[in-house]
Amino acid sequence: MTAAAHLRAAAIAAAAFLTAAPACLAAPSAGARVSLASSLRASGEYSLASLEYRRLAADLDPGDPSLPGLFLAAADSYLAGGEFTRMGRMIDAAEDCATAVPGESRGDISAAALYLRLRRAEGLRDWPSAAGYAEELAREAPEAATWASCKAAAFHVRSGDLASAKAAVADDPDRAAAVDGLASATRKSPRLGGILGIVPGLGYAYSGEYGNMFRSMFLNGIFGWAMFECADHDRWGLFSITAFFELTWYTGSIYGGIDAAHRYNRSLDAAAAESVEPQGRPRLVRDAALDFFSLRLEF
Repeated sequence: MTAAAHLRAAAIAAAAFLTAAPACLAAPSAGARVSLASSLRASGEYSLASLEYRRLAADLDPGDPSLPGLFLAAADSYLAGGEFTRMGRMIDAAEDCATAVPGESRGDISAAALYLRLRRAEGLRDWPSAAGYAEELAREAPEAATWASCKAAAFHVRSGDLASAKAAVADDPDRAAAVDGLASATRKSPRLGGILGIVPGLGYAYSGEYGNMFRSMFLNGIFGWAMFECADHDRWGLFSITAFFELTWYTGSIYGGIDAAHRYNRSLDAAAAESVEPQGRPRLVRDAALDFFSLRLEF
């Protein structure tokens, strides 16, 4: 074979390689990338899973029907990782993209977005917002109405809105009775707890924290005795040090009486909220097909 023939063969081979190379080096398919993101989430790599969902969304056209579901999947992963700020941005992006989705599909997206907003507010301990999202979810997804109404009642209890809590579970006698029990329960007065705390330990005793009561009595007693001994022996430098610590323990008794009353009241609210909490938890299910990748509530 002549040199020219060798050159032609090499040129043909190079052209064939260059033509095939893009296909060989192409990025993984969308389905494979969704599987990768799901695997990352299952292994606890929540931030990486969210990032993979976002990367896939960035590669799609603005009107692609998969976008809302991908952003909600990213939000769900951020929820698992406790990244509530980023989670909120993903929910906003999903709802912005949902305007291009057909009406029936948009209903699924709306319910999922409300559920994720509810969970975000719960994670941030924003009880009034969480209750509002739960009530809206009850209206948006009838199959979730019972769960969402009970969840709304629990959030209302935690925020101190007992009237709204009872209205949310009016059809459930047991849960309504739990709310009534909280309304009639004797609560502790933080102001009275602080006043009683003037006598070391008494503010703690008022709220039933007897361990803290004995601790406060012991610390105030021993440092009070130390102050007296230092003054009696004219050790004023040591007296100043012990007086500083005694002032700390004494003011701690007053503020501790206030905090103990608040803790007692919060424990009442928590117990009532627990009694109206719904059984079970919704589950977010992802469709495998990318042409309709959304999050739906399953109860």
